[in-house]
Amino acid sequence: MLSGLMLALGAAVLSAGLAWWAFAAYRRAGGRPWRALVGFAATMLVALGVYAVIGRPALADRPFQPRLDALVKAFESGAPPAVTREEQLALWSHIARQHPGDAIPRLEAGKVLLELGRAREAAAEFDQALRREPESGEAMLGMGRAIFEIEGRVTPEALGHFQRAGERSSDPAPWLYQAMAAMQEGRDARPFWRGALARMSADDPRRAMAQQQLGN
Repeated sequence: MLSGLMLALGAAVLSAGLAWWAFAAYRRAGGRPWRALVGFAATMLVALGVYAVIGRPALADRPFQPRLDALVKAFESGAPPAVTREEQLALWSHIARQHPGDAIPRLEAGKVLLELGRAREAAAEFDQALRREPESGEAMLGMGRAIFEIEGRVTPEALGHFQRAGERSSDPAPWLYQAMAAMQEGRDARPFWRGALARMSADDPRRAMAQQQLGN
């Protein structure tokens, strides 16, 4: 991703330098410099436009559409390849465009965005998922997590999402966040730790933490 952006930036800087060099030379020769400058500027804009249309830095400096088509075919054939987080995001965005009324691609895109540390964008995707499926416990949990990442704490809005997610899901995570909120506010968090523990599998690495909190 970074190399693609650097390539585009380098091309733009080089084009600007060439344009200025031509501008100066043309002016010294007594010509009309603005025609040369406009010509070079137009060339730069066209080059950058072509890059924006056929190339996507997010997909490892490869042309976007062919790579996306190949990934879609691979998934449809039942033999999905190893993909990066950015490629997963591109796939879910593609599916969301193909199925605009479906909540799942929005939900999955939100999860990937959270993993990438892009919480505000994730919140927007979870919001779109909830608009399509208002009772989705996963989307409520995702929205709560996104708000937590943005604010750095369990806000009342995030807590509301975690409470509703806990009512609709067997995932212990909503209960862990509710325990955290209770601790923030100086309330008894033990009911929430017990709720989380009851939903954890025997090998869940979070069990020790929940048991420790209940033992305090």
